[in-house]
Amino acid sequence: MRFMPSRRSLSLSLALSCGLTSTAIAHDDDYRKLLDKQSAVIGPIWTADSENVQRGLFDSQNMTFLAQIPLNNFSGVNSTFGNDCWGYVSPSGREYVIMGLYGGYAFVDITNPTSPVIVDTVVGPGSDWHDVKVVGEYAYGVSEGGSGIQVMDMSNIDSGNVTLVRNWTTGGYTKTHNIVTNEETGTLWLAGANIGNGGLIHIDLSNPELPSIDGGWTEMYVHDAQVVTWQDGEYAGRELAFLCAGFSGGFSETGLRIADVTNPNNPVTIATLFYPNAGYSHQAWLSTDRKYLYLNDELDEGNSVSVTTTRVINVEDPANPFFVGTFTTGKAAIDHNLYTRDYVIYQANYRSGLRVFDGLDPTNPVEVAYFDTYPGSDAASFNGAWSNYPFFPSGTIAISDIERGLFLVRLDADLDGFALQQSNEMPSSVEPAGGNPISVNAITREGASINGVTMFADTGSGFTPIAMSDNGDGTYSAASPMIDCGETLEYYFEASDGDTTKRLPANAPSGFFSASVASDFTEVFADNFETNQGWSVTGSVSDGAWERGIPAGSGGRGDPASDYDGSGRCYLTDNVEGNSDVDGGTTTLTSPAMDATGEGIPMLTYALWYSNNVGEVDDTMFVDISNNNGGNWQSLDTIGPGDPAAGGGWNEYSFDLSQIFTNPSSQVRIRFRAGDTGVGSVVEAGVDAVQIELVSCENASNPCPADFTGEGSLNFLDVSAFLTAFGNQDPSADFTGEGSFNFLDVSAFLTAFANGCP
Repeated sequence: MRFMPSRRSLSLSLALSCGLTSTAIAHDDDYRKLLDKQSAVIGPIWTADSENVQRGLFDSQNMTFLAQIPLNNFSGVNSTFGNDCWGYVSPSGREYVIMGLYGGYAFVDITNPTSPVIVDTVVGPGSDWHDVKVVGEYAYGVSEGGSGIQVMDMSNIDSGNVTLVRNWTTGGYTKTHNIVTNEETGTLWLAGANIGNGGLIHIDLSNPELPSIDGGWTEMYVHDAQVVTWQDGEYAGRELAFLCAGFSGGFSETGLRIADVTNPNNPVTIATLFYPNAGYSHQAWLSTDRKYLYLNDELDEGNSVSVTTTRVINVEDPANPFFVGTFTTGKAAIDHNLYTRDYVIYQANYRSGLRVFDGLDPTNPVEVAYFDTYPGSDAASFNGAWSNYPFFPSGTIAISDIERGLFLVRLDADLDGFALQQSNEMPSSVEPAGGNPISVNAITREGASINGVTMFADTGSGFTPIAMSDNGDGTYSAASPMIDCGETLEYYFEASDGDTTKRLPANAPSGFFSASVASDFTEVFADNFETNQGWSVTGSVSDGAWERGIPAGSGGRGDPASDYDGSGRCYLTDNVEGNSDVDGGTTTLTSPAMDATGEGIPMLTYALWYSNNVGEVDDTMFVDISNNNGGNWQSLDTIGPGDPAAGGGWNEYSFDLSQIFTNPSSQVRIRFRAGDTGVGSVVEAGVDAVQIELVSCENASNPCPADFTGEGSLNFLDVSAFLTAFGNQDPSADFTGEGSFNFLDVSAFLTAFANGCP
């Protein structure tokens, strides 16, 4: 059986001085947007009572149409093309949309969303790309057409007046693709500018009307970013940037970078992550709980994937992000800009319009609503909904559309009140005597509640319920039941709010979590590659053969930036910075003979890095195993095109050798075959932390641990004796064996009591 719990990676940064200028690498979607360009669809301002909406021109589900302002209604500025949008709430509480247009920006009062009013426009350079963000009472706009940062004063917007303070340029800086704010600190950043390698450039707003450059992250081109102040762990209080960085092309480095930009003059890259089927890392936004990041790739649809594909990345530890999975609308359209609010994901998806997902279970978002602004086609083309703004206090949602202008809608979906989430520490093994803590997360929306969570465990005679304790922080815990050593514990969870019952996994009881039952682990072979233990390298390649060493790369083009276990060394294919992949054949890394004999179940584990998501994705990683010192080999695992594990990052795998060989021998060998047999493929691989452990299976010494009176049966006297021992903190009442006394010991005792005596 194969398990993959984790992946890790790291990288470096440079500071930017005011005088440093360079031409940003153009984003790879430019010509595609130009090829798909269509004329604006003209018309009057439409409201909810308008005839065309009553005819059902715009397909929708669980959303109410409020108004539409076609592009031709934005007078005073060239409005032949729509692009980005953002929002502003004035001190009086009035709500405004800032709509990006080909020739500048429009400011629209949407306080009454069924009767929007265009209050002012600001002329900007002609460009299909405009972006705008708000800090205080100022809007800061940028474009690919020039004029630097357009500083716009909105202090008199309630009176219908927005003032262009200045078009600010300096030291060769003239144009930018995106602009980013950290609303918690009021910091402002440029992304994809024509300075600093197109990286993330910090803008000092000490004088909000006269910006200045103040450092930045300049390792490579950044298309878009989210910058936040982190709240937990090692980086609590630090300003972190989640960067959609790299460029698309022959040697693409497109992916996610995470940087500590607290000091913009000394930023530090803390992680790099590449994901499967990458085309162009475009835009990303954190989940409401900031445990996950949702990433849009703009060039995968119609190329490496056939339907809208949004990546889910775990970023709880920002220094060690890992790819979790994807979610989709099932349409062919391209995902573009998304934002999250109150566990709801709002995603502008070009030709399929605005798509809304319930993200209460953040790793499994479920589509609950949509409003399609582009009738008649959901193709993977650059038309339709560009962006959206879902943060207005009223709940009004703005959608900016390339050909059809500004839409105002409202979400009317009936959202679930709660969700169950898997704990990140689900046990892979439990003690036969029971008592291992098992927990699950329950998330409830404001105003919702659940009746509790129950764990259903199967110890060999069917699933039986075990009540879980409410820890008061959204988690519920129970202790594992007693079960014979060598067996497998299977379990799942169930909760209800009185109307809806949910299970985790969602397909339980046909699907379930499992844990091996063991009492001891004996290490019989371990290699962290800090010394040479006799591995051999064979095969014929023109470049990229396996070699042992400390990773020399910084995470670019799919190579690992560090080893897996932190010891320093590992085996890698061609350990040099830059163009270091396997070329022209296959290279094979073979272990020395490993002894898998002895008392217990021999478990083989290893960490593997494999990346084949750059260029032509057409190669396969082969892992083989032998029980007779290499005389005969059989397949242990393969990682082929499209496998999530082919996206780079360290993954740990575990195999029970007793299920592979009838009699595991003292001559077990494993080999890893990485090859570049295609055209234009980039293959990077690494191996680390190879180990064989013998898992012992002795039955629990006490067949009836809840029998505190020693009478061989269970009754209220045993409960009384346990409670007395628990109150006195007697070691006999430490049912979990953790050396402390808490509700988990009580839960474990009650579970053992319910199981009875054999």
